[in-house]
Amino acid sequence: MRNAQTGQKSLTQRSKVLCRAKRTALHQTAIALKSKSGLAAIEFALIAPLLAAIVIGISQVSEIVVGSAHMQSAARASIQYALNGGIDMTTANNVGLAAWQDKPANATLDSSIICTCQGATAVCMQTCSDGTAPYKYVSVTATGTLGGAAYTENKVLTEKARIQ
Repeated sequence: MRNAQTGQKSLTQRSKVLCRAKRTALHQTAIALKSKSGLAAIEFALIAPLLAAIVIGISQVSEIVVGSAHMQSAARASIQYALNGGIDMTTANNVGLAAWQDKPANATLDSSIICTCQGATAVCMQTCSDGTAPYKYVSVTATGTLGGAAYTENKVLTEKARIQ
């Protein structure tokens, strides 16, 4: 019913119209949800970015793992040089760098000889206080930035082996 003075619909009539509109909207939504056409495309559009991120992440992590293995091989090559009687640590560095496959641009390798007596650092050419010869070690530290374009890691690896 219309209000005679203003010509507007009564409150009950307006609420009935709103209820009918809501029912129609709910009905249309229910029909759209029951429809299967295009659903696969929507699901793929929602999941594709996540799958792409996972694939990129796996490739970046695998590059870091492979780079770490190459770094470790380089350090071991330097240690092997010292174990075979090499005493020049500059040559040990060069041997390690030459063995480092796919080394990063900022790759460094530092080889040094360390001597210890009863666990404390000692001079290599002097006998220990107990009269024994000091233990001689070669220590190799390799550093470099590993990874790809999306994810990188600054890695430091230290290998140590007793040579005498």
